[in-house]
Amino acid sequence: MARKVKGFSRVDSEVAHGWLVRIKRGDVKRSRFISDSTHGGKRKSQLAAQKVYEEWAAELPEPDTAEDKLGKRNVSGVVGVHYSHDVDTRYPNCAYEYYIASWKTPEGQRQNVRFAVSKWGKKMAFELACIARQERSNDREKVLKIYNKNKKSGKKVAPAKKATAKKKTTKKAAPKKKATKKVAKKTAKKKTAKKKR
Repeated sequence: MARKVKGFSRVDSEVAHGWLVRIKRGDVKRSRFISDSTHGGKRKSQLAAQKVYEEWAAELPEPDTAEDKLGKRNVSGVVGVHYSHDVDTRYPNCAYEYYIASWKTPEGQRQNVRFAVSKWGKKMAFELACIARQERSNDREKVLKIYNKNKKSGKKVAPAKKATAKKKTTKKAAPKKKATKKVAKKTAKKKTAKKKR
């Protein structure tokens, strides 16, 4: 199986031995095959492939990630903030509602912090989660200080939530059946027969 390194992979087939360098940034796609035979062996061709990839990565724009993009499933209208509703089946009528802020650290670890609707109220819990996501902080005290500071200065705490459009269900009247020519002829014959009697 071909050994893969970031940006390039090993190709060992009956006709070719070398490294295939590939990069995609936005609409730009580039690829180049670095052969072992033209670069003096497997190790030297790998170094050449690495150099080509690093040159392309430096001149092209940064890769486009979904880190701060609003997804299709997002209902809150804010990236990294979502609503959660949990039910504790052990107790009757026991439900928990939260707004949760989540993000990734530069090291790639997932972090999150939740704000209970029962404690803060729905609007404030949402706004606190927005601040936590913006600051990427799970320190509730720090988030609360920022919230209070923003409130005093009159600064908008969080963007307005997306309005979820409700589908209107209207019943359509059933279409009237059109009389066919045969039915029309039969009814005409019956009417004439009645008149003759």
